Amino acid sequence: MGFFNWSAPAIRRYGERWNVDDVQVIVSWLRPFVPGGGHILDVGGGAGGLARRITEALPSRVTVLDPTPELVKHVETSERVSAVLGSAEAMPFEDDEFDAVVVTDAFHHFRDCDGAVSEMARVVRPGGAVLILELDKSHLAIRLIGIAERLVGEPAAFFTPEGLCAFMAQHKIEGEYERLAGASYRFLGVVRKPWAAA
Repeated sequence: MGFFNWSAPAIRRYGERWNVDDVQVIVSWLRPFVPGGGHILDVGGGAGGLARRITEALPSRVTVLDPTPELVKHVETSERVSAVLGSAEAMPFEDDEFDAVVVTDAFHHFRDCDGAVSEMARVVRPGGAVLILELDKSHLAIRLIGIAERLVGEPAAFFTPEGLCAFMAQHKIEGEYERLAGASYRFLGVVRKPWAAA
């Protein structure tokens, strides 16, 4: 994650990309899965800008998980926002600890997508949600971004929406996608644990 170590100051200063309308839409996707006082995990949540805004709009707790110390130390923690240094592929949490996981523009940075999704399925309760906002690799611009990211040492593991749905289903996270503006899309899935008690 060298790229994020040296770019952390710029991300902290200019990375507040979520406006009120964006947050309301994200919260509307999460609300059916997160009871009052519920617990959300923001994987790759950086300096915690989205986490703070979610708690302002939804009566919940949000834990930010990020592997970059330079970002985690700038999360504005509170009674409802906490920050943990760690990776998506080896989450330091108990089984079924969260009602939902949110991953915004970070999934393609995971070096082991299989490991990360297995961990999401583990830490989210049965019937909980996994919400991923990503960029569609079928767009030429995203393929060019992928080339640039690989040049700076990033994995650039972009999926098409259909490809991500199939990949998540292999890990017992069943869901669907919705195309958003430009090359963006949303995956919203439900964690199915056939071994869990009904």
